[in-house]
Amino acid sequence: MPTNEMRRREWIAAGYKSDMGSAIACLPPADSSTIRLYNLTSVKHALSNIENHRLKVSRFADLNDPFELLAANFKEHKTRQVVRDWKDKNHSRMGLLCFAGDWSEPVMWSHYAEKHTGICLGFDVCRSQVQQVSYQDDRILAALGPKQTPSDLSEELQQQLLCTKSAGWRYEEEYRRFINLETARADGPLHFWPMRGDIQLREVILGALCEETINSVKQKVERHFPGAVVFKARLAFQSFKIVPDALTVA
Repeated sequence: MPTNEMRRREWIAAGYKSDMGSAIACLPPADSSTIRLYNLTSVKHALSNIENHRLKVSRFADLNDPFELLAANFKEHKTRQVVRDWKDKNHSRMGLLCFAGDWSEPVMWSHYAEKHTGICLGFDVCRSQVQQVSYQDDRILAALGPKQTPSDLSEELQQQLLCTKSAGWRYEEEYRRFINLETARADGPLHFWPMRGDIQLREVILGALCEETINSVKQKVERHFPGAVVFKARLAFQSFKIVPDALTVA
């Protein structure tokens, strides 16, 4: 399909890797100030996000990495206490939107999209609003003063702690948008962020085992986000990747 290969060339020209999941399914962002990022979730939550034009803001204590915000080397007791107090402080005032740089990794679908039965939402996100996670083999060695408190941590160290994870999570290719909870929309104990402005829905990808019909999802997306493309994923035939089902790609 020549048209699809032309799309792939456009992704490469825009600075994306050649095997991006969406490289044959749609075009990359037209504006270099935005980046295409992805959020995988269940069918229920994806359709709710589309209907309500919003994304749930995650909280640090609810993330699935027990080392979240604890990337510092805890050899010294004072470091343990200061950083843990800093984590508690951030959990109370800050949340985040978590995005992946691609959706072709099968483990992502297993972990976040209910074992490939869910849906992946693709967004054009303002580059200046997101930070890329750094994956490291070793934890951060931080020299803290004897009377240091969480508020005394340097800006550089705080940024490192916010965006450093174990190398074991590298397959996620994660990007983060940090949200001040006071600016988010509260709904009971949960917080949400609008899908508009610098977060624009561009793709809706049904998992390989998703039981929701593609026509029903297309109808819903057309009502709320008429510019977004909808297609289904499948297991690749020659690699351990998830790829677009060409029969569903317009």
